[in-house]
Amino acid sequence: MEKNGTKKTGLLLVALFLGYTMVYIDKLSVGYSLIPISTEFGLEPAAKGMIMSAFFLGYALMQIPMGLVINKVGSRIVLIGSVLGMGLFSFLFGFGTSLIMFMSLRFLTGLLAHSGYASSASKEVTMNFPPEKRTFAQGILLSSSGVAGFIGPLALSPIITNAGWKNAYMILTALAVAIAIFLIIAIPRNEKTKEKADAVATKTDKISIFVIWSDIRVWILFLSSFFINCLLYGLSSWVPSFLTGERGLDLNGAAVISSVGGLFMLVGSIGGSYVVGKFFQHKEKAVVAIMAILGAVSAFGSYYIGNLVLLSIVMGLANFFLIIAFVTMMSIPLRIFEGAKFAPSYGTLATGGILGGFVSPTLIGKLVELSNGQYISTFIFFLVVGLLTAVAIMFIKQK
Repeated sequence: MEKNGTKKTGLLLVALFLGYTMVYIDKLSVGYSLIPISTEFGLEPAAKGMIMSAFFLGYALMQIPMGLVINKVGSRIVLIGSVLGMGLFSFLFGFGTSLIMFMSLRFLTGLLAHSGYASSASKEVTMNFPPEKRTFAQGILLSSSGVAGFIGPLALSPIITNAGWKNAYMILTALAVAIAIFLIIAIPRNEKTKEKADAVATKTDKISIFVIWSDIRVWILFLSSFFINCLLYGLSSWVPSFLTGERGLDLNGAAVISSVGGLFMLVGSIGGSYVVGKFFQHKEKAVVAIMAILGAVSAFGSYYIGNLVLLSIVMGLANFFLIIAFVTMMSIPLRIFEGAKFAPSYGTLATGGILGGFVSPTLIGKLVELSNGQYISTFIFFLVVGLLTAVAIMFIKQK
């Protein structure tokens, strides 16, 4: 029976990992597809930033309501619906013809498709893994950002270059449908019974959102998540434009450098989550602060590096440090929030991260325009938000 349970949790982890990979590839794809789209439709940097930010606006607006929806209908339904929604909106995005249409579709993607996946996946982890294994399990899931960051650019760039950005989105649609089918097979169907038992055990089967918001830890994590995601999403969204614009690389050259960063993220998310879970339990906030500072300084320093090999390594190190900080930060809620408190609490702090993703692309677009196409102000912004992450997280009380 124990072996059977291990196989089931292993299959669940694989399915959730693939769904997370789809989440990150969908986010990543826009940074690359907007390069030919902006040329085809004559979009300025600020307009590109608005398309990226529209996604995060929808994502942020639905985050807290989605936490309540998860408690109501269960995480299984939300997970499957999220991935199918990504496929649907990827299909429609391939037929986009105007700035308004691109913005609207990305807004709906964030609102209806992405908004429930992270909270639902994390809830599945809390229901199916013991506390001492949750940091590592969460790290495995978030390591999908590294897989997507490594494979995504190398796969997307040739497809966009040779087959066109529209066909790239048709392929993403097919990938989303395949992953959704796997999720249907892998996720246990009896989750509602277990959720109810856990809620009764912790006396939190009925809880007001105002009780959630009265916990100062939620808002400290909200701010920390906002700052670090300003940095993470700013890097992932604008590095392709920086490399093809200011550094003069073609799309495939930019993809190679970005994929190196993805490889560093993969190592950092898996290795970092294992080391932190094994040796730094209850010291996570110090890990987040140190890694955020190292990541911000590395990202800032990369602007001044001319050698492309060294640039790849330093950007990779920035991603390595930042993903350790991010994974560790997102493991803290799995330890301090239980039962029906978990999804609304996680949804609230996740909203902070998503707002970071909303603010960062548009702000960077404006900074680039004000700097006449130069990116130095962008990298100063990266340094500032990284340092603010370190300051904010130190106020959290984990016990």
